[in-house]
Amino acid sequence: MTSTEHRDALAYVGLPLDVTMDQLTRMIGETFDKVAGMLSANGIAPRGAIIRYTAARPDGTFDVEVGHLVDAAEMEGTPIEPDELPAGAYSVVRHDGPYAELGRVTAELMASWEEAGVSPAMAHTTTGDDYACWYEHYLDMPRQGPAGPEGAVEICVLTAP
Repeated sequence: MTSTEHRDALAYVGLPLDVTMDQLTRMIGETFDKVAGMLSANGIAPRGAIIRYTAARPDGTFDVEVGHLVDAAEMEGTPIEPDELPAGAYSVVRHDGPYAELGRVTAELMASWEEAGVSPAMAHTTTGDDYACWYEHYLDMPRQGPAGPEGAVEICVLTAP
């Protein structure tokens, strides 16, 4: 079930990837671990895994940032500069199940917008106009299910005012 919710700004640290969806599923764990290691080396505790989609290309590749939420105050004095997921109204859907279903769940979220009178906030990216902020927030550690890795995830898309 989708909802529209106000979200406060969230600080995160991520590494950029240029990937297809198939590549992302293979590279995600390694990238989450790299960011967690970088944070740990600076005494910073990760506060939740994030995949932020920053651009989509017609050839089926995506620019994404894979990383972790952080407490921005803890980042002061470290060589790491956090990015920010902006505050605002987000169209949100929660999913607890196989990660392999996230594409379908995201498509259902986006299909619900017209009936709900919601439209995504747009921004100019390296590939043209794209979503201003679209991210997946992994709420717990993945567990192995019958269809592969699964867990609780929120898919969040910033909406236009």
